[in-house]
Amino acid sequence: MAIKLTNRGIGKLAGMAALLPNQPIFHNCRVVGETALKVGDIVALATGGAKDVLAVKKAAVTDLPLGVVAYGCIKTGYATTDIVSVFPDNACVYLPAKNVNITRGAKLQFDADGKVAATTTASNGYIGIALTEPVAADDLIVVQIKASK
Repeated sequence: MAIKLTNRGIGKLAGMAALLPNQPIFHNCRVVGETALKVGDIVALATGGAKDVLAVKKAAVTDLPLGVVAYGCIKTGYATTDIVSVFPDNACVYLPAKNVNITRGAKLQFDADGKVAATTTASNGYIGIALTEPVAADDLIVVQIKASK
């Protein structure tokens, strides 16, 4: 959890673990591609780089997502060849809601900005299931990662 120094409260941030202290996580993933990553970005497997390293890139909406870049208190942005940690299936993380039309249990897709929505575009990937509901657009909600196409 992050500590907000302005009010000394514990806050939530995109890409931060939610609900459980022991989350599944992939460590030492190499950023591949031309697009830099930030904490909370949804990633997919990438081609290129060393064959013995898990390579990730920012997921396009039509990709099969792998997971979410994990929050880290030291660094919030990652360039090509940097190492990141990724929350995969069954992890519970905070992600921003695109709108308020999300109910608990809804399957969530994501847009190019990494915001989640309860949509059903056949060609797009699903990132997970909503465990909480937003009150307003851009609210952080708890999402259980259940990546699928």
